[in-house]
Amino acid sequence: MLDASIAVLGLIFALIARSARFPHLNPLTLPLLLTTCAAGADLIASSLELDATVTKWTMAALVLASAFLVTRAALLLLLDWGLKRRLGFSIPQLVRDVVALLVYGIVGTILLHSLGLEITGLLATSAVLTVVVGLALQQTLGNLFAGLVLAWEHRLTTGAWIEIDDQVGKIEETGWRSLVVRTRLHDRVLIPNSDVAAARIALLGFGRNPVAVPVRLGVAYGCPPDAVKKVLFNVALGLDGVLAEPPPRILTVEFADSAVIYEVRLWTHTPWRREDFTDNLLTRAHAALARAGMEIPFPQRTISRLKPPTPVNTLERRLRALERSEMFAGLPEGAVETLAESSTLLRFAPGEPVVREKEASHALYLVAQGDAVVLYRRREVSRIGPGDVFGEIAFLTGSLRTATVRAGEEPLEIVEINEDSLRHLLDRHETLAEHLAERMTRRRLSGEDLRDESGAIVGRGGLVAQIRDRLMRLVSSSES
Repeated sequence: MLDASIAVLGLIFALIARSARFPHLNPLTLPLLLTTCAAGADLIASSLELDATVTKWTMAALVLASAFLVTRAALLLLLDWGLKRRLGFSIPQLVRDVVALLVYGIVGTILLHSLGLEITGLLATSAVLTVVVGLALQQTLGNLFAGLVLAWEHRLTTGAWIEIDDQVGKIEETGWRSLVVRTRLHDRVLIPNSDVAAARIALLGFGRNPVAVPVRLGVAYGCPPDAVKKVLFNVALGLDGVLAEPPPRILTVEFADSAVIYEVRLWTHTPWRREDFTDNLLTRAHAALARAGMEIPFPQRTISRLKPPTPVNTLERRLRALERSEMFAGLPEGAVETLAESSTLLRFAPGEPVVREKEASHALYLVAQGDAVVLYRRREVSRIGPGDVFGEIAFLTGSLRTATVRAGEEPLEIVEINEDSLRHLLDRHETLAEHLAERMTRRRLSGEDLRDESGAIVGRGGLVAQIRDRLMRLVSSSES
């Protein structure tokens, strides 16, 4: 009578567990059906008055099925209600399955032993079979243990985006044997857990933190890198999905055979859209670089006659820069032209230092285009623009440079005037020595002193004398 009641109740509860109204009871369906079947088998064995051994085993089956049902219900109560809902702690499904399997094994062994059923002989007999099965399932067991390690680390979770073997996808399932990934082409890919554990995986995350997507392209050697970077930065900043903070970063990474290679690093919350970013950037960069007159070269072989390169430091640009300077404007006729002929036009990339603090001076400089930043002990103290001169005092007094000067945010063009340039000027215009000494001294701030190489303070009068003597020595060396 008891067996019949258990069988009926088990069947009723199994149907309830399978209904859509109680989805949390679905895991109890199997143990309920097993309990129903075991109760029915025990009822039949008792009704037919079969052998005592058969009745003993049917009773054991009913006890084991009931224990399976109770154990699974307890695990669901502990893991789902106790840990997950009350404490907010979620255990990976694979770990839950392994824990449940161990609990079932321990409970089953205890019950069989309490019922007086000897299982030692059965275990001993199956030892050889266990070895054979273990060898046959070696790869499967490897995937199982790899899956346990991955689940324990809790890094590869459902919903995360990863890149593995140059393939980007979103994790959909983590199982005993494999990891299921949905690619950007909407293919479902099964990757064995052992391969996942051995592979190098990029964790792209869930879209919460910014990640850089690198895109490379080549531009012709004739295009200045700072100008190319400005064009590529404006293109990158206008792409959909690219963050303004941190801003895109453009790096010069290689001087290749046919082009200068640049890497554009796009910061985004959706790095798995790498192909989209690459497509948009290259498409827009092609048009933007063409508008700026910059060529995107391709590997080619040509036979051509070499032409002399166009000089960068043209005489006209140096002459315009000298005429615009307060120090050199108004010199006698022909003096500025003479200085322009012997000077040199230099170009510096943004941020590149021109002179450094505490180094020896070999020339003075005139800003032709752009602006320069003056740094004293690594702190910006001033900026100088077109027409301004710097480095003349240290150059003409023989002292060490007192500050570092570097290019600002834009490219910097300067006219370099060295000893040979001044000697060439004074050789043709000897009377300029006193005139230039007074002009250079007037540029010093009122009341500012200069220390010479010995550390002694040199006042305004002494400074004029030093510069005049230096210029006169240049004249003397020219005459000799």
